This record gives sequence, C-alpha cells and structure tokens, in this order.
Amino acid sequence: MSEDYQIANSKIEINKIVSTYFNFINGKYLKMALECFANREGYGQEIVFVSFKNDLDDYDMAQLPKPLDDEHVLVELDSPVVEVNQIAYLDFKTFYNYLDENVKNEIEKNREETELIGLLKKVKESLRI
Repeated sequence: MSEDYQIANSKIEINKIVSTYFNFINGKYLKMALECFANREGYGQEIVFVSFKNDLDDYDMAQLPKPLDDEHVLVELDSPVVEVNQIAYLDFKTFYNYLDENVKNEIEKNREETELIGLLKKVKESLRI
C-alpha cells in the first residue's frame, strides 16, 4: 500500500469518508456532482473527491495502492482534515445506493430540488444498475 493513502476497509470507515464527501457536496454542488456522475466523470470540492477510472491519468493511477477499474469509483478524503489521505473503492451499485440516500436527504431539506431525482435516474442508467 502506498504511504500516501489509507484504504477504508470497514463499513464504518467507508461511511465516514462518504459522509464527509456529502457534507461538502450538497445543495447546488450535489446537482453539479450528479451531472458529472451521469457522464461517468468525477466531481470534488476542496478536500473531497469522487473519481472514475477515466478521470485519472497514468501518473495518478500509479500512485494508488490498487488500480481503479471500470466498475468502481474512488472516494477520496484529503488532508488537512486527515493526516493520511483516506480512500474508499466502491462498486457502482454501492456508490449509487449512497447517492440515492443523499439525494433523498437533500430533497427532504429542500422540497423544490425535484430536478435531483431526474439526475439520479440518469446516473443509474449511466452506471448500468
């Protein structure tokens, strides 16, 4: 494993990373993120990122503890929040389930955000779930 990354292996660790991601990516950023995910493109803000394989060049891929494939996303939490960059590899179905949950939470807070449902459907189609 690379010294620069700590891979989340437990559900608790993964939930922490994903929860932190969605704490940063909410409101208008969630809409932009869903638009990117529907095109299988990553999205991030400040210290949190989701990446698809095509987002990473050869150098970035070589830095990872294990390569990213066409069936997974990489969720990354960078310093200064954590001492060592924390990452989680999520298969598309698991990633979609987190998206679904967070979109529903956002809609509960902001009922006028119905556009998110359509974007979530496009993500689901793009990921072939």
